[in-house]
Amino acid sequence: MVFGWFKKLKSGLSKSSEKLTTKINKVIKGKKIDEETLSELEEILISSDMGVKFSLEVIEDLRKSKMIDPTVTKIKKVIQKKIISLLEPLEKKNMTITRPYIFLIVGVNGVGKTATVGKIAHNFFLDGKKVGLVAADTFRAAAVDQLKIWSERTKSEFFSAKEKSDPAALAYESVKQAIEKKIDILIIDTAGRLHNKNDLMNELSKIIRVIKKIDEDFPTEIVLVLDGNIGQNSVKQAEVFKEICDIDSIIITKLDGTAKGGVLIPIAQLLNLPISFIGTGEQKEDLINFKAKEYTEALLDLS
Repeated sequence: MVFGWFKKLKSGLSKSSEKLTTKINKVIKGKKIDEETLSELEEILISSDMGVKFSLEVIEDLRKSKMIDPTVTKIKKVIQKKIISLLEPLEKKNMTITRPYIFLIVGVNGVGKTATVGKIAHNFFLDGKKVGLVAADTFRAAAVDQLKIWSERTKSEFFSAKEKSDPAALAYESVKQAIEKKIDILIIDTAGRLHNKNDLMNELSKIIRVIKKIDEDFPTEIVLVLDGNIGQNSVKQAEVFKEICDIDSIIITKLDGTAKGGVLIPIAQLLNLPISFIGTGEQKEDLINFKAKEYTEALLDLS
């Protein structure tokens, strides 16, 4: 089972790892580690979406190493050590389920948010939990229809309202019913319109405010979903949502087939928040628990 998901992760990050390996090999072939080589390696890391801050830190580590006879593997090992030291503390610990455990899922439209909600539901369904899904993106009929299909696939309780109705009112009623029906996991899928940040801020703030009237600890966890395929734009999105609400964890989707798999690193440095899952495909089982070591091995092709 572990081998299966690691194979999928490695396959998903293959474009990123191939790009990185080819470029590093070209730079260090027959050369020693001097300032010119370090400058070229820094450019490679930045162009691989690892972020300026992290790239400079790796270069400083390489400079201090005074590496003799550099090889691609030796360079990668230095990068690997740095990535693991950053990401390992951000592996999400096992959840303590308090009924109902309420996920509020946020993120812009197009990141795969609704599909991610369905995949989370699938994971908990397999774990024997009673799950509820709330279609709080009431302005997009397609999102409601998509979530209804996921609710049927995962045998989840489905909560929806009329088109363009108040998402906060739906969230409030859904939480009340989740308590009455003894639902273990309630996942609220929210809208992600960023054309007007104030509207989004007001909408999310209202949802959070009204469900806190039921219990001050609600929502249990606010999860930001980001698209790994858009590179540094994901970092900008993360900054916006960090201003809007207190994010508890993040999910990175669409890491299958992207050459921007390194973007998880600057996002982690920016937010310093647990990484719940990473998405490696469109199937219901393609949302996997984040593990720093395995992610790094797949990104750098070191397994």
